[in-house]
Amino acid sequence: MRRSLAPSTAAKQLNDSSDYENDSDDYDDDDDGDGSKRNGKRKRKEKPKKVYANAKISNKGYDTSQFISSFRKALVPIGNHPVIMIGSMNSEHEAFIRSLLSQPFKIPIPNYKGPLSGRGLGVRRSGGRQSLYDPEEEGALVLYTPPELSEHDKLKIDKDKVQVHVVVDPVLSKILRPHQREGVKFLYDSVTGSQIENYNGCIMADEMGLGKTLQCITLLWTLLQQGPDCKPTIQKAIIVCPASLVKNWDKEVYKWLNGRLGTLPIDSGTKAEVEAQLKTFMFSQTRRSGSPVLIISYEAFRSHAAILHKGTVGLIMCDEGHRLKNAENQTYDALFKLDCRRRVLLSGTPIQNDLLEYFSLVHFVNSGILGTSSEFRTRFENPIRRGRDAGGSDKEVQQAQEKLQELNQIVNRCIIRRTQALLTKYLPVK
Repeated sequence: MRRSLAPSTAAKQLNDSSDYENDSDDYDDDDDGDGSKRNGKRKRKEKPKKVYANAKISNKGYDTSQFISSFRKALVPIGNHPVIMIGSMNSEHEAFIRSLLSQPFKIPIPNYKGPLSGRGLGVRRSGGRQSLYDPEEEGALVLYTPPELSEHDKLKIDKDKVQVHVVVDPVLSKILRPHQREGVKFLYDSVTGSQIENYNGCIMADEMGLGKTLQCITLLWTLLQQGPDCKPTIQKAIIVCPASLVKNWDKEVYKWLNGRLGTLPIDSGTKAEVEAQLKTFMFSQTRRSGSPVLIISYEAFRSHAAILHKGTVGLIMCDEGHRLKNAENQTYDALFKLDCRRRVLLSGTPIQNDLLEYFSLVHFVNSGILGTSSEFRTRFENPIRRGRDAGGSDKEVQQAQEKLQELNQIVNRCIIRRTQALLTKYLPVK
């Protein structure tokens, strides 16, 4: 910007012009004829006024537009006269900004369906940490109770590290039957490592009709919502099932949670479309993707395992889990290599009398709890087979019974199975 157009210089020029107009009465235009000036004062010549293009002249006769740069507005109004904007100041850029602001806001996250909890923004609650739901409410299903602290420990512990209760959503706990409440507690203790230290998997082998799906949805919703540290335990989960059950799982989640949990069912679409959806699911941060639960078939998981192996998943559930009884097939290998510690197998079919199939299922949910396959054969399979042989000695039979009992003690901690006999109390009397 030219120095002559600076506000300080322009203000000085304005003051000089005002002084001239105020003192104009002190000068006489008459001359004595002999060249002498009256009162010894010489008449000051009037300075020519500058006229700018697109300028507006004030009532005092000077141009106010000279105080405004063509690139910016004046910092403060000069004098008592309003600042007059040059027409070029209404630029196309301002019009473009106004057009952007007038458009409705669109969330840039694909498949976003809103927050999981359905709660609006509000003032943060003051005070200490609190559980998401009231553990003292009648009928509340408490999955985790923090250890009691002495008064001395309460003074030393950081308030931001105090653990809270984990309570099932009352919408779900009110419809759970007693055996289902027990099943949800078993699932939660298993995937959080409370059931078996350093292991986070389990097998639910309830017979058909006992509500395995509802129990798993309750576990899934609880882990996605809360945890002992006042934050969600997991950020995303995968449900793997036969292709014919993908839509059924999607409907069940919507039915029991009233649409509060977004799902991403993969049941159709081209290869490029499926890959794009899987990349969005795996690489999105936290639950902001809007669909933190992926529902996919065994075949689709195996085909797109390269994408699914690039990220971490908080929980995986495998419906009809008896399909993983062979540890040497590609589907088992693809699922086993997934970066996920918490694993749940669902199977209504009783486990067959094959120890290697038994080992494959247990090894999938809790890798290493029975050792490697060769160690399992040496430690359990071979002694049990020799004891069951018709020509086995009494010592081998006794050893087989001991090994079978030892095996049951290990795996019964990560397997829960109930029969349909539990439903007799809910059936009408004939």
